[in-house]
Amino acid sequence: MADYSPDAVVHSGSAASSRSAASGDKLLDPGDRRLLRVTNGGGSSVTLTITVPGTTSYGVANPSKTVTVPASATRYIPILAAYGNAADGGKVALSWSATTSVTFEYTRS
Repeated sequence: MADYSPDAVVHSGSAASSRSAASGDKLLDPGDRRLLRVTNGGGSSVTLTITVPGTTSYGVANPSKTVTVPASATRYIPILAAYGNAADGGKVALSWSATTSVTFEYTRS
């Protein structure tokens, strides 16, 4: 379990830190121009779930954001400010269906 800040992407080019997925991963500073790049190097699909805090105007819990990353594939996911949990310092909690051979990069431009 760790908290990760986004790596800055600059005009001259940048190398983002690649991190291994783990239970309890959290992202700091969600918002505009934040992007999560998830790579699944495994032999079966992996699902990432982001539990969006709060409720709709009807009082129903906000729906979770789920993204399935097929085997040997990469997906890009915008990390919206709405995903941050104010009760947890604005952090975005990531929940993985599996973590073996899954890496991610978190960037801001």
